[in-house]
Amino acid sequence: MKIVSKREKEKFELKSNLTKNELELKNIKDNFNENDGVILGQCDGASVVTNFFTRSVEKLNSNMIVMGEPGMGKSYFAKILLSQLAAGNSKVFVLDPENEYQTLANRMGGKYVNVGEVSIGIINPFHVLSSSDSTSLMDGETNIFSEHLLFLEQFFKDILYGVESYTIEELNNLIVKLYRQKGINKESDFSKLTAEDYPTFSDLYALIEDELKTAKFNYNIENLCILKSFFTKFVEKDRDASILNGKTTLSLKENFAVLNFQSLLKNKNKLVSNAQMLLVLRWIENEIVKNQLYNYEHKTNRKIIVLIDEAHAFIDPKYPVALDFMHRVAKQIRKYNGMEVIITQRVKDFVGHQETENKSIEIMNMCQYSLLFALSQSDLDELL
Repeated sequence: MKIVSKREKEKFELKSNLTKNELELKNIKDNFNENDGVILGQCDGASVVTNFFTRSVEKLNSNMIVMGEPGMGKSYFAKILLSQLAAGNSKVFVLDPENEYQTLANRMGGKYVNVGEVSIGIINPFHVLSSSDSTSLMDGETNIFSEHLLFLEQFFKDILYGVESYTIEELNNLIVKLYRQKGINKESDFSKLTAEDYPTFSDLYALIEDELKTAKFNYNIENLCILKSFFTKFVEKDRDASILNGKTTLSLKENFAVLNFQSLLKNKNKLVSNAQMLLVLRWIENEIVKNQLYNYEHKTNRKIIVLIDEAHAFIDPKYPVALDFMHRVAKQIRKYNGMEVIITQRVKDFVGHQETENKSIEIMNMCQYSLLFALSQSDLDELL
């Protein structure tokens, strides 16, 4: 048995640590020194370059979470990242809750959209979104119209908070009748329909009034009265209702779009604001799916990036519309040549509600890349 002195032991441990550090540096150089991609910084004098869209045993998707204390440069990093990605063949959507990206949108020749204002254009919830593989919500439905009816059922369950299921069922029947009045059914060729062909909230409200005139049973009358009371908010000639009631006019052909949610998140009319948020996020999901068709038709490899800044600001346990969107995109966007970037502050900010904790943690676990800026010791402990 060889007796090792304390000094020799210290030398051995120092050498082991150096070897470990050298191995870590080599690992960084091997995995983050690709020929093309995004420049993240420097390590040991060498540029750290990575292509988020390469796939290997270790790189299963392109998703990223960026976390750090306020003022530590998360949004600044995001703007540099987006600038590099947009310089390539990419289509970018930024969900901006604090109005921080308008200047970047202008510099990139993109479009800046305040989703809380009607001037940006309307998304009619009754407009059937048709995409390349008939999966507006990326869930594989085979019939566009059936899929859309399911979306509308969930849409109204989300926004008509507290309405009983039997009233929703009455509404489902009304919606089918509403489309029938416009000559629309599951056999329709939706690729040939325009925004003018679809019904609006005004049409639905008029149908409810007509049904009330002829309804004979108290059961139906009660349901129709409840629906009329709710939908009055959507047909009034005010600022909020005008966001939702009309033909679809929103169109974003630019490859760089910043969607400003600041005024929408501050809107005290939660019924209208959550309805609009659900429509905008669904529209983005449809754009993600359409990217696949674009690549096929143009024989190209365009990437699609969805970045959610201050993601914690979107999370509402009562209305988990945005969280559900982030969760679905995190799971599916890799199929459409895409990348989701979540930017938040502390772990507790993003996973701060018991009702939403499991889904928030799943989103974090589905991120291939984690970029950590300055965090306090307690925040690091929480993260671990």
